[in-house]
Amino acid sequence: MTLVLLVLLADPGAADMARRTLTLDEALRLATDQQPALRAARAQRRALGARTEQVRAAYYPRLDGQAQYQRATANFLLSPSFAASPLAKNLIVNNKLSPADTFNYYTLGLSAQAILYDFGKTGGAVEVARAAEGAFGAEVGTSEDNVLSQVRQAYFATLAAEELVTVAEQATANQERHTEQVRQFVSAGTRPKIDLTSAELNLENQRLALVRARNQRDLGRVQLAQAIGLADEGFTLVAPPDAPLGEEVAPLDPLVEETLRRRPEGARLDAQLVSLNALRRQARSAYYPALLAQANFSGAKVEDIDFGFNWLVGLGFQWSFYAGGVTRAQLDESDAQAEALTEQRSLLKQTLRAELKRERLSIGEAKERITVALRAVATAAERLRLAEGRYQAGAGTILELDDAQIGAVRAAAERVTASYDLQTARARLLRALGRTRP
Repeated sequence: MTLVLLVLLADPGAADMARRTLTLDEALRLATDQQPALRAARAQRRALGARTEQVRAAYYPRLDGQAQYQRATANFLLSPSFAASPLAKNLIVNNKLSPADTFNYYTLGLSAQAILYDFGKTGGAVEVARAAEGAFGAEVGTSEDNVLSQVRQAYFATLAAEELVTVAEQATANQERHTEQVRQFVSAGTRPKIDLTSAELNLENQRLALVRARNQRDLGRVQLAQAIGLADEGFTLVAPPDAPLGEEVAPLDPLVEETLRRRPEGARLDAQLVSLNALRRQARSAYYPALLAQANFSGAKVEDIDFGFNWLVGLGFQWSFYAGGVTRAQLDESDAQAEALTEQRSLLKQTLRAELKRERLSIGEAKERITVALRAVATAAERLRLAEGRYQAGAGTILELDDAQIGAVRAAAERVTASYDLQTARARLLRALGRTRP
């Protein structure tokens, strides 16, 4: 262990070698498995599944049992109404038992009740619970899409930040070389001292840009780790291949219909419509009676007197004849909510169309920017080469050299930004399509 620590301290690059390699696919898998928000949502979905089973229990008979032992006194106590009755006037009551005169008293009983038919009330309740479970399952799907999209975008943003650090390091090294050349020219008396001051100022500015670039890289790592659900940022990222999506150029109308079927938001609206239909059936069942079956067995024993038993079986109706119009109001509410959900589905379709068009436009823009940026990088490199030659030959000025250096840095940074803007736009398009993989 001591040897490993000494190696890491002696060679900072060894610390990077010790970092864990993290591919985009692995980052997505880790986020799916251990992101706390997703794990909480899945637990909530399991809770809703258990609630559905609770409602489903109404389909089955209910059996309850009770047994009790008491040690009690047995004085006969008259109620005011019974004491005023003719029967009580001829009754001789001798309540002279003291608190110590007690008796053993045992009771037991079993009761069963089942709903034989309730015109869809129980079935509607089960469908409502199942639809709620399905709707929340769609919410979990939306959460997964959001998390995986955030992981993708954070992954590409971090890769871009790392490449921008490389650009800043190369620019800093190049500016250091320029500064040293200018220092030699000033020492030889072929250039004024202001050229050296200007070069040194540009070098410090470039070093500040390098500090900011490294900080942005570190912040990107923190955000990526948070999106995945990791506790640390000890990983090395691997740039995935640049793979275009077929949906970038596919016909829009079929793509919108396919996306509407795939996106969890559409599934949630479908589940809510199912729930409304079940609520309507449940509300309508209040117009009709419920047929019940019941049975009971009970017994009791006092001291050494024999057990006494009773039992019953029976059928019954439960019917609400008037409830102030609540059933009609519930049906009207269901109809209005169903109409609202239908309009929400139309709005969702319009939103998806606009979202797909926007992301495809972003992809097209990024592709054009990459083409232009690559030409700009080549042009800026040639301009910098010419400016360096002119300055060394004494024909160019320090301002010309500085402008060429700044232009080369900007072109390289724009090339990196455009490349990862394309990857990010494709990640957003995948999110809009409701897909987790290309």
